[in-house]
Amino acid sequence: MTTSSEQQQKDLIRARFTRTAEVFGAYAVSYRVRFAESLMRLVSAGKGDLVIDLACGPGTLALRFAPQVRHVYGLDLTPAMLSSARNMASKEGLTNLDFALGDAQSLPFPDRSLDIAVTSYSLHHMPDPARVVREMARVIKSGGRVGIIDIFASEDPKAAAISNHIEKTRDPSHTRTLAKSELARLLADAGLRVIGSDVEEPPRSFDHWLRVAGWQRGDLAYVETRRLMEDAMRDDVTGFHAKFAPADADKAGEAPDIQMVNRTFFISAIKS
Repeated sequence: MTTSSEQQQKDLIRARFTRTAEVFGAYAVSYRVRFAESLMRLVSAGKGDLVIDLACGPGTLALRFAPQVRHVYGLDLTPAMLSSARNMASKEGLTNLDFALGDAQSLPFPDRSLDIAVTSYSLHHMPDPARVVREMARVIKSGGRVGIIDIFASEDPKAAAISNHIEKTRDPSHTRTLAKSELARLLADAGLRVIGSDVEEPPRSFDHWLRVAGWQRGDLAYVETRRLMEDAMRDDVTGFHAKFAPADADKAGEAPDIQMVNRTFFISAIKS
């Protein structure tokens, strides 16, 4: 049963990703191709596999998995994201995909009916990430694999709290970024054995990071997020490794952009 707080979170997610469907969708599908390919290798995706991409967004994983597997089911809360995913699948001539409106915390599949369950950059939006991981474990067969890509927080609670405050100021649909150890524990608690992991620190422009969240310079959310990021530069405990970018000669008088990283964790696990 969905609680009022869970429904409120779903509404926040849907509103955020409806508003940013075009700019976020274009970024995620094009920029994260390499990440999807890395996850495919970690979960050993093959031609006979049935795959669920939950919280699929614009098809970041589903579109890349489809040519390599039997069939992909994409599930998301936001109709605008699903529309983007369907359009891209059509443009690429992919026919072994189905996209549907649905909740990652309650997957519409029987127990042990799929081979692989994957998700990317979604758990930090979830009211109950442990429930999502349990659902992923439930729907895969014995020998099935789970693959997750997400940002990760410091193991230090104080540093994690700072980075989560920055993330939530940028995006109110953010709940909490997990530490790597927390995510590994969720997999173990769901009866899954970790078989692979990796970390990347892709560089980001702060201005672009805010733009894909729907904010421009001058917006209150931009101003406040930037203030918090600049404050965090002093000790650099958050993992953003933020620093001022070189000044742009064409933008004299404007504050420089900020160079930062989005630390990303890849992890795969198998069901006994």
